[in-house]
Amino acid sequence: MTDKGKQANTSSSSQEQNGSAPVDFQAVMPVISDLLERGTRAFALANWEEAIENFGELSSITEQTFGSESQRYADCLVMYGRALLQHAIEQSALLAQKALADAAAGGSLSKDDEQKNGEEEDAERDDGAPSKRAKFSFEGEPDFRQVEGLSREEDTNGKAAGSSSKGKEKAADEQPQSDEGGDEDDEEEDQDDDFAAAWDVLDVARVIQAKATDRKSRLKYAETLMLLGDVSMESENFAQAVNDFTEALEVKQQFLGDDSRELAELYYKVALAHEYNRDTPKALELMADVQRILGTRLKNLESSSSAEDKEEAETLEDVLADVAGKIEEWKSPQKPVDLSSLSSEEAALAEKAKAMFKQAL
Repeated sequence: MTDKGKQANTSSSSQEQNGSAPVDFQAVMPVISDLLERGTRAFALANWEEAIENFGELSSITEQTFGSESQRYADCLVMYGRALLQHAIEQSALLAQKALADAAAGGSLSKDDEQKNGEEEDAERDDGAPSKRAKFSFEGEPDFRQVEGLSREEDTNGKAAGSSSKGKEKAADEQPQSDEGGDEDDEEEDQDDDFAAAWDVLDVARVIQAKATDRKSRLKYAETLMLLGDVSMESENFAQAVNDFTEALEVKQQFLGDDSRELAELYYKVALAHEYNRDTPKALELMADVQRILGTRLKNLESSSSAEDKEEAETLEDVLADVAGKIEEWKSPQKPVDLSSLSSEEAALAEKAKAMFKQAL
């Protein structure tokens, strides 16, 4: 696996190189073009490790060529950070699948695991903080950019969830329970490192992009903030996700129209972050803005005679239905099952299933 964190600490060395010798642009530009092409192809094929390797090298060369404050360097860092994020999401999904398969094969959790899960649940109730172990993949959400061809994660998430079975075929009795626990802890640490690397790289890009003031650069800055928000959501740092998505929204509001699907998508991301941060009233308030923007766009499309606009209008009605369903879901959260109403055998089975899924997360 490539050295995923190398870009965060290269600025000082690159500045020394830039100051000591002129850059041979004629020699370096074909290399940059080749790395960009190979990284883009690997990303499109969901080959995250190859994309990381190419974009990481591209970022390093771009920094040495154009400087650590250049917007070109920031653009490369965003591609690098996005690949790191997708790799982290894939590893998170595989780890959850493996834990669920192991729990199902084992039939029950050890007493130590049950005690550990119970302690984590108690801690969450006490301080309101989300678990540091679980990682969310936010699938099945409304696709705000489908018609415009800008959906970023639908296909790649599908490939990430089903592209590999690494680690699933190992039998539960091949190692002692203590060794399995150690392996799982190592995998979780690697997973946290993946998200941390993505955050570090994207945050460097954010700092660089924040200095530019033209429209194109400001919109790129907003996209980087959205990626940082995605990292925070996957890492369950929902308060930070609220901050990043909100700032991105404030930037995009300056440049996008009142019927922009991108704006509706971002309102939804802010709402989702608030919902997971246990602020449902604020989330519902923002969802009303999502409905308002999409409703305005639908009205504008229906008044058009373009076949393309009519096709988009049909898909937009589906998106509005999804949004309405999400609002109803948040208004009426699912009530926990009352175990006291179950028989002793049913209650024991329910507790066992709950513990198994808790371990899988």
